[in-house]
Amino acid sequence: MTTLKLIMAVILLSTFKGGAQQIEDYQWKNRILLFFEVSWESDAINSQLEKFSGVREEMVDRDLVLFVVTPKGIFTEHGHPQDMHLKDVYNTVNVSEKFKGAVLIGKDGGVKLKKDLEITPQLVFDLIDSMPMRRAEMRSGKNH
Repeated sequence: MTTLKLIMAVILLSTFKGGAQQIEDYQWKNRILLFFEVSWESDAINSQLEKFSGVREEMVDRDLVLFVVTPKGIFTEHGHPQDMHLKDVYNTVNVSEKFKGAVLIGKDGGVKLKKDLEITPQLVFDLIDSMPMRRAEMRSGKNH
């Protein structure tokens, strides 16, 4: 029985990452679109979220996840707070807390687009579809 408890403890500890999720946790699994703004309630954020809400299937097909980043925290597109280190996100994409724009991070973890708001879903999809990894996904008939 002690051996079983030890094995379970090792499994639990090996999957525990200290609570906070990081941008790097998405690497090789997802592309990330970050909308940076000073407030979750801004007109620019509401407009961007509205544009992207109608293209859910296309986002899923491209393994694209979306977050809103404000100086007060990181949120899903539905407003749910995320347990990510805010400063790490700003540092990863090399922007200040005053930046208002969009940043696309590829599956490889590299910044693929950094642009002022507003952007269109088509701009993001065209950019993703031009990436070698995405082209390989489309050729193989797999989107993951």
